[in-house]
Amino acid sequence: MKNILRILILGDPANDNSLIKNTLDQSEFKCQQLKTSDLSDFNLTLKSFVPNVVLGFCDGEHSIGHQALNRLQELDHQAVFICIIKPAFEEEALKMLSYGAADYLFEDRLRRLPNAISQALERCALNDSFKKIAVLQEIPSAIAILKKPQHIFTFVNTYFQNNIGNNLMIDKTLKEVYGGTDLAFLNEKADLVYETGKTFIIKEVSPSLSNGAYFNFTIQALRDSKGLINGLLLSGMEVTEQVQYRKEKEQVSHEIEKLLDAVNEGFYLKDIRQNRYMKLSAGCSRIYGYNLEEFHENPDLWYDVIHPEDRHIALRDGVLLEKGEQTKSQYRIIGKDNSIRWIEIKAVPHFLDGGIHTVDGVISDITQWKETEKRIKQAEAVLSEAQKMAQIGNWNFDLIKQELTWSDGLKEIYWADESLVPINEYFDNLIHPEDKLRVAYEVDKLIRLGKNMKTSFRIKNAKGEVKILQGENRIEFNKDGVTTRLYGTLQDVTAVKAAEDTLKKSEANLRTLLDHTDAAYILVDQQLNIISYSQMAKEIAEFRGHFKELEGNSIFDYFAKNKRGRLQKIVDDVIKGQNMSYETNVIEKDGSEKWYALKWIGVNDEDQQYWGFILSIKDITEQKNIAKAQHAMTSELIRRNKDLEQFTYVVSHNLRAPVANIMGLSDLLSDMESDPSAVAELMRGLRTSIKNLDTVIKDLNYVLTVKKDAPERMKELVELQVLVEEIKDSINNLIVSENMTFEYQLEEEKIFTVRGYLYSIFYNLILNSIKYRQHHTSPRMIIKTYLSGKHLNIVFEDNGKGIDLKKHGSQLFGLYKRFDVAVDGKGMGLFMVKTQVEDLGGTIQVESEPGKGTIFHILLPIHEPPTALSLR
Repeated sequence: MKNILRILILGDPANDNSLIKNTLDQSEFKCQQLKTSDLSDFNLTLKSFVPNVVLGFCDGEHSIGHQALNRLQELDHQAVFICIIKPAFEEEALKMLSYGAADYLFEDRLRRLPNAISQALERCALNDSFKKIAVLQEIPSAIAILKKPQHIFTFVNTYFQNNIGNNLMIDKTLKEVYGGTDLAFLNEKADLVYETGKTFIIKEVSPSLSNGAYFNFTIQALRDSKGLINGLLLSGMEVTEQVQYRKEKEQVSHEIEKLLDAVNEGFYLKDIRQNRYMKLSAGCSRIYGYNLEEFHENPDLWYDVIHPEDRHIALRDGVLLEKGEQTKSQYRIIGKDNSIRWIEIKAVPHFLDGGIHTVDGVISDITQWKETEKRIKQAEAVLSEAQKMAQIGNWNFDLIKQELTWSDGLKEIYWADESLVPINEYFDNLIHPEDKLRVAYEVDKLIRLGKNMKTSFRIKNAKGEVKILQGENRIEFNKDGVTTRLYGTLQDVTAVKAAEDTLKKSEANLRTLLDHTDAAYILVDQQLNIISYSQMAKEIAEFRGHFKELEGNSIFDYFAKNKRGRLQKIVDDVIKGQNMSYETNVIEKDGSEKWYALKWIGVNDEDQQYWGFILSIKDITEQKNIAKAQHAMTSELIRRNKDLEQFTYVVSHNLRAPVANIMGLSDLLSDMESDPSAVAELMRGLRTSIKNLDTVIKDLNYVLTVKKDAPERMKELVELQVLVEEIKDSINNLIVSENMTFEYQLEEEKIFTVRGYLYSIFYNLILNSIKYRQHHTSPRMIIKTYLSGKHLNIVFEDNGKGIDLKKHGSQLFGLYKRFDVAVDGKGMGLFMVKTQVEDLGGTIQVESEPGKGTIFHILLPIHEPPTALSLR
């Protein structure tokens, strides 16, 4: 038993929670423990237990630890005393070290306790004897022994050398080792200890040699057996962890203070007994408008600025705080600038020795919240009126409190005034008898499924008046999924339902009317979305390949994408108040051509503001086809009338001359029957006139035959260059004799047309190029083709004599019109060319100047060759 370390734990009744015992039990430190918290038993325990170590809780100077240390010194007991303290009482612990305590530990840093006990025991043994000096080498603290007044190092443990010294310190004085360094003060303090014998302690020193570590240095006197000082014990206990903890704590406290100063709330701690503020945050100054110095000068300023009408609230809070109750109140204050503000103050009392000692609290500026609350109440009043006007009300049923509330608007809907206290029976009695079962089912379903639901039912009063209500029922759960509240809204829609029925009838009549017209109608809103349309509009859309629902889609989806730019301009004009009308043709999905007449008519609301527009679409394809046929017929009649005029001219001139000759010669023959030679001459003239008459009749017959057969000519695919080569072969002797050349610039080499007509046109133009060539120049012809829209442009360009168009242009294509009598001809070639070009549906134009050649432009429509399917 004597070989086992004995530790007496002296616990503080207010603070001890077995921290020391638990720490020792968890370590491998072998010891016998005895715990007591009664100081009156301390003397008996010292005698019966004979502890080597006493561990005591210490805080203030009257703590049980302080009293125990005094008792040990009074009894001259050799037990080592170690303080266990809170960090806030570190100053007291340092004092106890000077009074004889061996060490101290923070109660939340007890993991060092076993080592601290060992070190304390070893330091104690060091005072008794230097025989155990080897043990000092193992102590995790800096230990050095100094001898003589010069403080010569005679022993330095390894920890001292490695952390705050070196291995050359032995036999050197303290001044030699640390003179001129940040530890030079140790020599001065050592002198004092050597002279007075009083222990010197300096805390939290961070020598430059320690790499940032902190030490608490202690210098104690060593005495011989006679009690005379013969040396010093210099120890340095590393307290880096404690310093870092304290600094972190200070930093946290600083940050908290900064945070408290930064937030809008004000925080305070007031000593009630001494009527002084221990802490005031900057928020208090911002809220009250007074600086913190003014509060410290007048601790009752907080009460002085309370609005006189609200001071009773503060007095009531004071009574509650005296009783130990926390308070939370709202009242008005008058700021330094005389502005009135609302504050909310929460206060917590703290008691000491049976009476209130301090009060801490939080002050919030709730002026804006109060103003918002006021506006909310005003808004609620307005909402109540608005609900009444709109015939809307809301209800709430608290299932926990079994409390039903109705808004004033709902009370009015149910034929009641604002004084009504609603109960479920009142609600049930007014439900229309035919709807009671359904309403009960909806409420049951709402609770059973836990989902919000729409509702609609009727109510009926004793007078037989009926109202139709619509609304929504909602349900609310707590965090455990238990239903806590049912609530919802209801609206009187009786008038709306009546209007809807009337509107439906009107819409049905209007739709019937629109669906039986020959035009499509589409109603479009401001956002260009279709909101209504007639059956004809749907049929046109489906015919054009739009099978999706029109309603809700953009009106632009009704048209081809390449037309939307123009449509946007039309819409812009309609918005400006212009009604737009036009006709357009489109190629439908089946390849057919359709014509439509469109009208865009703006629609305004009751305030004459633009609301949307109506688009009217009418299929006018049949009218267009009839008009086109009439135009073609008129054009044909005009052309035939011109032909008749030509024939009239031919008959009156070309036929009249030979007939007149024949009649004159016949009269002469009657008068000269007796003169054979004269008769013979007259007969030759008569035959010539008859031959000329026959030629004119044949020419007229040819023209009429061509015009008669034109519509019945069969079309075929003609290769243009092959056609020209055939013509060249037929007049090869002329081409060779005149040395004529040809050049082809054919972008399009084929055309689907009447081959005979095209042959005649090419033949006459090529032959004319040879006949009307320039002397001493070989004739040359360039034949070009290129597309111009849906037409093929065929160009004949030669280098011949040219034509004076200013003089002869109007008669160039007339029958028997000749302008160069030096060349044989009858004046039928260009007439036939123009006739056949027009029969093919084309046009012909000419460019020419005398001496510069001639260019003919023939524009013929392009026709696709028939497919095998179309032929079948």
